[in-house]
Amino acid sequence: MLFNSFEFIFHFFPVVFGGLALLYTTGRKNLVPGWLIASSIYYYGDFRLWHIFVLAFELLLNYYLAERIWSSSKRLRWLWLGIAIDVAVLAWFKYAHLLHHLHMDEALLPDTLPLGISFYTFQLIAYLVDLYAKRIERASVRDYLFFILFFPQLIAGPIVHYMQIAPQVKALEFGKCCRYLPMGVAFFSVGLVKKVFLADTFATFADKSFDAVASGAHPGMVEAWGGVLSYSMQIYFDFCAYSEMAIGLGLIFGIRLPVNFLSPYKAESFRDFWRRWHITLSAFLRDYLYIPLGGNRRGRFRTLANIVFVMTLAGAWHGSGWNFVLWGAGHGILIALNHLLLRIKLFSSALLRPLKIALTFISVTLLWVLFRSESLKSALSYYRELLTISALQVDWQIDWSKIALHWDRAMWLWIALALVLVWFAPNLKKVLRYEERPEHAIANPGFLFGLFAGMLFLISMKMMSGSASKAFLYFMF
Repeated sequence: MLFNSFEFIFHFFPVVFGGLALLYTTGRKNLVPGWLIASSIYYYGDFRLWHIFVLAFELLLNYYLAERIWSSSKRLRWLWLGIAIDVAVLAWFKYAHLLHHLHMDEALLPDTLPLGISFYTFQLIAYLVDLYAKRIERASVRDYLFFILFFPQLIAGPIVHYMQIAPQVKALEFGKCCRYLPMGVAFFSVGLVKKVFLADTFATFADKSFDAVASGAHPGMVEAWGGVLSYSMQIYFDFCAYSEMAIGLGLIFGIRLPVNFLSPYKAESFRDFWRRWHITLSAFLRDYLYIPLGGNRRGRFRTLANIVFVMTLAGAWHGSGWNFVLWGAGHGILIALNHLLLRIKLFSSALLRPLKIALTFISVTLLWVLFRSESLKSALSYYRELLTISALQVDWQIDWSKIALHWDRAMWLWIALALVLVWFAPNLKKVLRYEERPEHAIANPGFLFGLFAGMLFLISMKMMSGSASKAFLYFMF
C-alpha cells in the first residue's frame, strides 16, 4: 500500500484519521498511540505478511536487550550483543544471496528483503547506544513500539531517534492535529505531485536507456546522457517526494518528523551534498560510526581514511553488489578530496559557487550510474556509452534535429525544467517555514498556497488514474 495509491489515500488514511478523531472526541486520548501502532502494523503487513514476523522478532529481542543494558552490571556486553545481532540479521537478508556461490540450498536463502529493515535496524541500534550512554530514559512498551512502527517513517525513513519521538507521543492532542493539518496536507500534496508527475515520468526515460544498455544494445551518447540525467532527476524527485509526504503525514497525526531532504543539487561539494541528501542517514553514520572511529581527532590521514571507510559502508548498506560499494567509496573519496581542497582559499571564493554546484551535480550524476545499474558490468557498459561519440558526431554535423532519432526531444525539455526547479526553486521546508522541533510554532500555509496544493493534488489524482502506482526507489533498500 503505497502513499501514492488510491488504496492508501481513499481507504487506509480516512479510516486511520477517522478512528483518531473518534478516539479524541470521545475522551479516549490514551488509546490514540495504540490505534496508530495497530494501524502501522496493518500498513506494514499489507506489503508482505511474513515481514511482520521479522519485524516482531527484532522488536522483542531489542527490547529485551535494552532492558538488560539498562539494569545489568554488564551493560557493554549486552550492547555489543545487540549490535551484533541487529547487524547480522540485516546482513543475512541483504547479502545471503551471495552464498549461492558456495552451493548453499537456495530454498534456505531469503527471497526478498523485508521492507524497511535497513531503516528500522539503524533506529534499533541507535536506541541501544543512546540507552547505554544514558542519553535517554528506558522506554515504555507503548513509546518504544510507536517510535519504531509509526508508519509515515517505517519503510524508507527518515531515521528517527527515540528522543525525537517519545516526548511528542506523550503530548499528542487533537488540537495539535488540527493546527498541523493544513501544513501536513500541503507537504503531502506537493510530495505526491513530485512523485507521480516528475519522478515517475523521469523513470520512463531512465528505464528505457539503462535497460537497453543492460540488454547489450548501444543507444549512443545522447541517449546515455539523457538516461543518466533522467535517473538523476528521478531519484531526486522520488526521494524528495517520499520525504515530504512522510513529514506531511506525520504532521496530520500530530508528530513532527525530522527533515531528510534539503535541495541537495544546490550543494557546492560532496560534503555539502550529504548534509542535504538523506540527512538522517548521514547523521547516523556520523554519530554512531564516524565519531566512534575517531572522527577528525586522530590526524589528517586517519580522518580521510575514516571518511572513505564510512561512505564505503554506506554504499554497502544500499546494496550488495560491487557497484554499490564503489558508489559509496566514490563519494567517500570525493568528500575526502573536498576536505583537502578546503585548505586552499581559492576554492572558498563566492565567485566559484556556480561552478562548484555544477561540478558537484555532474559528479553525483555520474556516480548514479553505479547506483542504478544492475551490476558492475552493466555500469561499465553504460560509462562506455556516455563516452561514445562517433555516431553522435554524424548527426551533429548534418542536422541538429536528427538528435531526435537518438532520443525523444521531450525528455530534454523535462530535464531542462527539472534543472530549473532543483537549482532555482525554493525548498518546500523554507516556503512553509517548517521546523521539526516541537517548541517552534507551526505556520499556516495560507489560502493561496492551499489552493495551489489542492490543484496539485487534483493533477496527481488525474495522473494516478491512468497508470499503476510505482513504488518509491528507497523501498528496495
